[in-house]
Amino acid sequence: MLSQRSKILAQYFYIFSVIFVCGGFFLAFITYNLITPVIIGYKLYSIFYYLWLLIPIAFIFYFLLFLFRMYLNLNGESFKSDIIKLFEITVISVFLIYAVLFMFKVTYVSRLFIGYFSFYSFLSLIIADYTGRKLAVKLKRRGYSARNIVLVKGDDSEVSAVSDLSEKRGAVGIKDILVSSEYLGIKLVKEINKKDQNGLIDFVLDNPVDEVIFDIKGDEIADIKEATLLLEEKGITVKIPTNFIPFKYSKVSFEKVGDFPVISFYTSPEDDIRLFAKRLIDIAGSVFAITIFLLPALIISLLIKLDSRGSVLYKSKRIGKNGRLFTFYKFRTMYSGSDELREELIKDFSRDGIEIKLKNDPRITKIGKILRKTSLDEIPQFYNVLRGDMSLVGPRPPMPDEVKKYSIKQRRRISMKPGITCLWQISGRSMLSFEDRVELDLKYIDDWSLKLDLIILLKTVPAVLFAKGAL
Repeated sequence: MLSQRSKILAQYFYIFSVIFVCGGFFLAFITYNLITPVIIGYKLYSIFYYLWLLIPIAFIFYFLLFLFRMYLNLNGESFKSDIIKLFEITVISVFLIYAVLFMFKVTYVSRLFIGYFSFYSFLSLIIADYTGRKLAVKLKRRGYSARNIVLVKGDDSEVSAVSDLSEKRGAVGIKDILVSSEYLGIKLVKEINKKDQNGLIDFVLDNPVDEVIFDIKGDEIADIKEATLLLEEKGITVKIPTNFIPFKYSKVSFEKVGDFPVISFYTSPEDDIRLFAKRLIDIAGSVFAITIFLLPALIISLLIKLDSRGSVLYKSKRIGKNGRLFTFYKFRTMYSGSDELREELIKDFSRDGIEIKLKNDPRITKIGKILRKTSLDEIPQFYNVLRGDMSLVGPRPPMPDEVKKYSIKQRRRISMKPGITCLWQISGRSMLSFEDRVELDLKYIDDWSLKLDLIILLKTVPAVLFAKGAL
């Protein structure tokens, strides 16, 4: 957990630092053209002659930051030692840049320009380091990308196996490690004794929780078996130091919390590197979609206004990953006040008591029927993706009142960030029953990979174009 989050945070710092270094490149160009003509009487060529250098510069600095294992520890003392490492990285980078220029026999790049760049790149790395640390702390305090942790303690009358190990090694306990790792977005939200298992389950059901760590001795495993299985059904990651509990379908991984070896059992994806890649794809995809759908969105907005009274956008509260509440956006396809009829229609027409899908829904406007058939009503959700509330691919986000009716097993479908499209969107959409859609969502969570996301995205295009399964 902590090691993975350290690595993923370091990746953000690498990219952040490279961006600052590229800024230093332009400052070096400006400085040269302001100062050097006064001394030696000539300027550099146009900036376009030098832009190609940004490619090897970005690659070299990123590689060296990775090679030096920068930003894996962001405590106060590490900033001072970082300055020395950043100086070494700058020196090696400049040497490699000279090697690139020599290899490609580039003679028009001034050595003085490289000298200016050396100074600005070192200064940029320091500023990026300092700014990144401050930003990480600020985002942590705002709860951005926070991982909510519940710590379950063993018998108060006994010393846990983990605490025993701490004393032998002179190390701190798991709680101290979690508290000291808040810069990673780790937030200890609750401590519960293992005897209060009803309180634990109630707290997890009523609050956003990502992980539950059991700080217990090996002979206490039997006491928490029921609680761990219920947590698994909800999709909450369970961590138990050193001991193994057989889950039905969880993935298992071995890692460390500080010096303590633990085995993780989880159902939703936990590979931070792949999730980081998924987030980058989400950002790129949402920006691209917002750009190409900007004009159609304006036309749709006008048609909605002309068709019926009310707001262009439909806003509702939806449940995100592990119970997080967010504002969900769509183009309005129903008449104003239609939500008030929902519960009555569910009683009369819903097969499962949770969702309602009517072929000729009287609440839907004329333009709304077209938007739903073509899925154009979902264009504003790309904004949700850009914000980080949703992903391009993932289980569809349910309403809060729907989640309240879920069984514990069904709640596992909210253990992953919701998406615009999903496995059942390309497998029949509204023609499927609620139970079938839940099973496909759980299958997606269990089998998730970047390759699966790509397949779903590619299959979504013909599913939308031919309105397969749409009402």
